[in-house]
Formats: sequence, structure tokens, C-alpha cells
Amino acid sequence: MSSCPFVKKNLFLYLSIFMLTVILDQMIKRFLVGSIGLNNSREFIPGLINLTVVQNSGGAFSILNQYPSCFKIIGFVNVVIFSFLTFCPIATFNLCIKTGCAFVLGGSLGNLIDRLQYGSVIDFIEPVFTKFAIFNMADVFINVGVILILIGWIRNPNKKFLNRG
Repeated sequence: MSSCPFVKKNLFLYLSIFMLTVILDQMIKRFLVGSIGLNNSREFIPGLINLTVVQNSGGAFSILNQYPSCFKIIGFVNVVIFSFLTFCPIATFNLCIKTGCAFVLGGSLGNLIDRLQYGSVIDFIEPVFTKFAIFNMADVFINVGVILILIGWIRNPNKKFLNRG
């Protein structure tokens, strides 16, 4: 029972990360759609980043954009899986992995909300110094989460991650 405050503290951390990623992602997207408008662009950091608001019905790099329903299903599955990995007590990952899962969960839900509301994801970060895809904060959070999961996994390669009793 001595680990109970630690578990509650970490649960609050994961819930906070998850909620803040979704809220921040959605607030920025709504602000930019309202202030810049879809299919419009503004310079943000000269020579580095433009804010170019576009809709992306596909996956990363607009792949398979002819199958938007597929990405709604994938988004829903991601939310279910990462909810389990983040909040289920039998998934005994280390702090780094659980934090990463919370970031992936928040980013996945942020993009899923867009898909359900608009039929596509709102992207807006356009690096101008290189030819790269336009992306959004949810994508950034997902990538940060994946990096944290990999770091946590590398640090504990032989640990069992499910406590089955």
C-alpha cells in the first residue's frame, strides 16, 4: 500500500499530459482556422516555419488520402490501445514509457477529434527550409511519445510489462 500515493501521483501526471495535449492541439487548430482560414498561409518564423492551414484526409504525408474512414478506425483503435497502456494498472511500464503513451494518446485523440468533426485532420506547421509535409501539434506529441517509449524500452529491455497477478 505504500506505493499508492506514487501511483496516484503518476496517474495525475499521465492524465494531465493527456488532457493538456488534446486541449493545446485543439485550441491551436481552432485559433488558426479562425484567424488564418483553411488553405491560407502566414509566415511564422521567417525562413523556417510558415503557418499553412490545410486539411489532410490521409495519414502521415497525406498517404492513402482516398481512404479517410480507414484513418478514423485507426485513430479509434489507437485511442483504445494507448488508453489501456497509459491508465491500466496491469500495464507496469516505467515512467518514461507511460509518459510517452500519454503523449501518443493525447495526439491520437486530437487528430481523431478533427477526423470526426471535419472528416480530415487540420495541419498547419510547414517547415520552409526543407521540402517536408505540413503537420500539426498532435503529430508532434505523437512523435515525442514514440521517442519516450523507445527510450524507456531501451533502458529496460528485459522487464516484463504486464503484471498478471
